[in-house]
Amino acid sequence: MLRYAYLFAGAFVIVALDQLSKLKVAEALVLPDGQLPADARAIRSEIHRVTETWFNLRVTGNKGAAWGLFRDLPETWRVPFFVIIAAVALVVILLFFKSARGQKVLSVGLTCILGGAIGNLTDRVRLGYVVDFIDWYHGDWHWPTFNVADIAISVGVGLLLIDMVINRGEPPDGPTDA
Repeated sequence: MLRYAYLFAGAFVIVALDQLSKLKVAEALVLPDGQLPADARAIRSEIHRVTETWFNLRVTGNKGAAWGLFRDLPETWRVPFFVIIAAVALVVILLFFKSARGQKVLSVGLTCILGGAIGNLTDRVRLGYVVDFIDWYHGDWHWPTFNVADIAISVGVGLLLIDMVINRGEPPDGPTDA
């Protein structure tokens, strides 16, 4: 049970960092009261240059998934669709976590993915869209804007891939003396 306490505590920290960062950036760049509009397209964020060559802060609203996928689904389908996807992901994460005894890299990766998924789900349920604000670029090329939850999910997926390489061919509960 202590393992699950670590899973949920880690996910909680990620959600808190994600939501706090979105709140602070919204307060600084969107409106004086930090309130985000009900419609993602109504966000009018100023661009805050962090560096001259590769990094801005710019608040955007993403109604879709990664890179705006599924953003054009009808309103009555879009949020329930993403809530169902998040619920399925939660079940899958818990099942993988259950079998990840002794696999610390896998456990941390699943914790990151869970926290990131809950962070973005919180936005979807509360606002109907996900708040993104990190704008990486080079010249005129911009990576799609993202947030702390997206970073956690990406790190988590990277850790899962590392775990697959480290534990290739071993059963989930670790090596056996066969």
